[in-house]
Amino acid sequence: MKQSVVMDKKQSKNIRIGIWSSVISAIMLIGIGIFWVVYPSATEGSFSIAPDSPTAITFSKIIAIFKAVGDILPPVFILLAIKFRQYRLAGYFHLVTFVLIILVDMLVWGSFVPNASAKDVLMHVPFAIPMLIAAYNFLKPVSKNL
Repeated sequence: MKQSVVMDKKQSKNIRIGIWSSVISAIMLIGIGIFWVVYPSATEGSFSIAPDSPTAITFSKIIAIFKAVGDILPPVFILLAIKFRQYRLAGYFHLVTFVLIILVDMLVWGSFVPNASAKDVLMHVPFAIPMLIAAYNFLKPVSKNL
């Protein structure tokens, strides 16, 4: 019986941890991307547009598509890198995703969303944790003596 190409018992512990963290991160980001498409009106709460106006509905649908694409594309690239066993590249993708999605989104929420609280900004932390774990494990130097 052939074992999975992605997860192999012969791989180092760091790589296995990185793969699991990547899968968790991908599920979370793809899930939030789907959320934005299914509930585009949730983006209205982020802006000071009256949610019942036709302009707000159109604007929220456009924003939802951009948010979904921005949340779904990075994990797809990370999972592709893992599939092709390019773990270092997957680690770099995690760092770029962390900076461009998590940190920028935290900055935007903190700066531009009316009445943003610390909870609104800190809600991004659960998305950041598996990304940073995966990046650390993929980019950690492996000792040649082991």
